[in-house]
Amino acid sequence: MTFSSPVVDSSLVDGHVDLPYALERMSLPAFAALQDGPVTTETLSGSRVELITCALYCPDRFNGPESAWPQLNRLLNLAQSGLGPLRPLPDVSCLTRPWAGGATSYQLLVENGDGLLEADLDSLQQQGVRMVGLTHAGCNRLADGNGVAKPGGLRPEGRSLLRELERRGWVVDLAHLAEPGFWEVLDGYAGPVMTSHTGLRSFCDRPRNLSREQLRALVERGGVVGLALAPEMLTGDEAGIDDVVGQLEWMLEQIPAEMVAIGSDYCGFDGACRGLEDYRNWRTLGEMLSERGFSEQVVRGILGGNWLNFYRRWLSDNAGAC
Repeated sequence: MTFSSPVVDSSLVDGHVDLPYALERMSLPAFAALQDGPVTTETLSGSRVELITCALYCPDRFNGPESAWPQLNRLLNLAQSGLGPLRPLPDVSCLTRPWAGGATSYQLLVENGDGLLEADLDSLQQQGVRMVGLTHAGCNRLADGNGVAKPGGLRPEGRSLLRELERRGWVVDLAHLAEPGFWEVLDGYAGPVMTSHTGLRSFCDRPRNLSREQLRALVERGGVVGLALAPEMLTGDEAGIDDVVGQLEWMLEQIPAEMVAIGSDYCGFDGACRGLEDYRNWRTLGEMLSERGFSEQVVRGILGGNWLNFYRRWLSDNAGAC
């Protein structure tokens, strides 16, 4: 296959990658030592990946005042010491489109915010952390995740933290929040929201995925939706690139094109989406969308431009630190 020049030259941006978790799980000291999997120096090389959002994933077993913050702090230190040759993003105003060359940048997202109750938010913000998902799948001191059988909404600590995050302009990631909390955040949080990585209940009916009503309500608030590449979220079983194309096509019928993106969840699930095993296959995805009749602008947005616009809108400090 050949690609039109503008698609080849566009940046790739991934809204959710579990790279620090992968390093910790495999007891690797640095990203450069990671030889296998979807995110390696080899898969990034030549793929024009401008930015990945790395999740600081804190498993639910660490929830609580004694262990949540120490675990989050360990992951933060691991990310800061071990993600080279990736470069930390000083400010999203540094990002360009089309691709300007150079190393892939990364920014950090807290996945399971239980530890933020003991954290120094000023220090975290100075280190570039300004995005947070309140829960993972289980329950914590803030709210219930979407793996809880009979979930409730936000807890008092969660509402209090949200008020502080709103004051600071942090982005809240709704990907793992149970539906009662999801609606409570949309109703009560005036700051920016998104879903970094998700599936769609219209294709895979499980609480982890977004309903049509949630999808539309989220984008009415200006939130970008990152479609995950995890088969368990796409179909509940095996999945391939045709499934992703079909679900992106369905999303484009439901919501504005500028709200549709990819949050792969690479390194966060077992198995692989056939045909999208790593970033070297994303160009094929773009080609297939083009063949379905979607414009160059729409395709470039899905492959990365929509995330860049969202991040610039909400996270740019124009600090001149590029």
